[in-house]
Amino acid sequence: MTITVLPSGRPLGAEMRGVDLSQPLDDAARQAIEAAWRDHLVLIFRKQTLDDAGLLQMAEALGGAQATRSRDYYLKAGFTETSGRLSALPGISIISNLDESGRPVARHAGSGSQELKWHTDNSYVENPPKGSILHALQTPTNGGGHTSFANQYLAYERLPEATRARLSGLHIRHDDSRNTAGGLRPTRAMPTCRDEVTGPMHPLVRVHPATGRTALYLGRRYAAPSSHIVELPDDESEALLDELWAAATAADIVWTHDDWRPGDVLMWDNRCTLHSRTEVDPTQAREMHRTLIKGEAIVPA
Repeated sequence: MTITVLPSGRPLGAEMRGVDLSQPLDDAARQAIEAAWRDHLVLIFRKQTLDDAGLLQMAEALGGAQATRSRDYYLKAGFTETSGRLSALPGISIISNLDESGRPVARHAGSGSQELKWHTDNSYVENPPKGSILHALQTPTNGGGHTSFANQYLAYERLPEATRARLSGLHIRHDDSRNTAGGLRPTRAMPTCRDEVTGPMHPLVRVHPATGRTALYLGRRYAAPSSHIVELPDDESEALLDELWAAATAADIVWTHDDWRPGDVLMWDNRCTLHSRTEVDPTQAREMHRTLIKGEAIVPA
């Protein structure tokens, strides 16, 4: 089949047709995906019939699969593969609102049906993944769970020149104690001061190794002291983060996938995007499997 790319018409996002992800990617398909990914930051593939092995195979072809750090917390807390939270394959994360009996619920040990604030996947590890691939198995009918993405190249480029200059050499501490919904991870405690916040420091701005462009890299934001700029006192840190998050999530640099269907595969670049999710109707099943594409060392701008 001929591979075609249909841009969303927004500052990021495109649908890619003519690729069967259940089959190993040949060089032509892989190069076409990588080129479209560089241009559009987020790609959607519709009507895919894909198992977990195929999802991992796709990640391997695009740079290698990377296991999510949250798996370690679940294992440490005694969760097993029968709990519904853990896949038998370390490179696969189960993102669903189903309980151990397979019924949709509002809350469980993961994110459940809760809204997920703007974030970048696994920024709380030393070498964050460069990309994420999310495969929809069950999706609600008009039941929320819409996923939005924000272009962090544009967020950076539109900052005032004085603000851009100020960001050089600054780092954020990426708290690893809480999940994307803001809940504590199993076995962790809530930090009460900066010294108790664990997780790596990453630069506020990074250079994308494939495009050479500079992007904001904010990770996720929790209330201070969890999210803070290491080099600044609390008041200055909070003021600057307020400014940056406002720029990072401006409505005119966002595209939303609000039409999830079973068989959708969504792939995004964690180095230059943020994403969020609306609340899911807790009476409707939403089940997705995700893998991460192995990242490189972060290059500060």
